Amino acid sequence: MFKRVAVVWAVFALLTMVSCGKAPEEEMQKANTAIEVTRTAEAEDYAPDAYRMAMDTLNAAMAAKEEADGKFSLFRSYGKSKELLVRAEALANQAATEAQAEKERVKGEVTNLFTQAKAVLDSADMAVKKAPRGKGTKADIELIKNDLAATTSSYEEAKSDFDAGKYAVAKTKLEVVIQKARSVSEEIAKAAAKKTRR
Repeated sequence: MFKRVAVVWAVFALLTMVSCGKAPEEEMQKANTAIEVTRTAEAEDYAPDAYRMAMDTLNAAMAAKEEADGKFSLFRSYGKSKELLVRAEALANQAATEAQAEKERVKGEVTNLFTQAKAVLDSADMAVKKAPRGKGTKADIELIKNDLAATTSSYEEAKSDFDAGKYAVAKTKLEVVIQKARSVSEEIAKAAAKKTRR
């Protein structure tokens, strides 16, 4: 009876060693697939902290696997690597979910910025049309018109970025457009004041 129990335990121990000694190919594939999904979801831009955590965990898992690869086959254990790969997959899935939610939030924010930018651009355009023309302001007004044209062009570029789903890029461009359009209005006010003084 004792011999039978000893044999059963020996077989169990051997199976445990063999299972721990097998490289976690399936876990690696799942983790890598999940990381690809985060890249498609643009997690690096929209959920950078979650993305970095997933990548760090994946890198730690691969380092643990390489360490196990370097050991003699009977003493090789992929338990730590497997655990980290499962964790990396979960973190990558979380990063993708966070990125999608943040992307939708930014999309809404950018939609509002378009309305604001259009209003500021229209106001600047109207100010340019009403700007005082004369000997002392002609050159200034021409420079301001060129600035406004460049700003309007940036607005159109932001539209293209938005249509392509590049919401963060569009947001940055629109913030600059709003700032420059306001600057144009201020420059026209200065030019008008200059004309009045003369």
